[in-house]
Amino acid sequence: MKLKRYECKKMSRRGARASALVEAIVGIIVIIPIGLAAVDVATLISTSQSNEQIAEQAARAAACQRSDKGAQKAAEESVEQTPLSNIITSITVDPVKYDAVKGEVTVSTNMQVKMPIPLPFLSQFDLHAAAMQPIVAFPAAI
Repeated sequence: MKLKRYECKKMSRRGARASALVEAIVGIIVIIPIGLAAVDVATLISTSQSNEQIAEQAARAAACQRSDKGAQKAAEESVEQTPLSNIITSITVDPVKYDAVKGEVTVSTNMQVKMPIPLPFLSQFDLHAAAMQPIVAFPAAI
């Protein structure tokens, strides 16, 4: 029997199952890496926000000091109180910018983040955050 151009031969039951299986395998191969990358992106966003909060707390602690050395020490002590985890491997404080003329202090922090699902070339990130606060340690001018 010759098929006309607009007629199609019906797919057998076995062919339909095989086609569905191939589509499912291809779908899984595409969806799983996207899901794993989404977990890494969510981790990166969360730790970035945490780093900004840590920098803000360190700047507040440094703003209560009367000298640049005291500000550096207060910022480092504030950062040391932050617990580390398997994801956040280290947090460091850059040299504090204590500007008594402008009346402000700037604290920068660096956080090393290890990805929970490491992808090639994307297993660790360095996050940087900076926060500025007005110095509140000076007595009021009379």
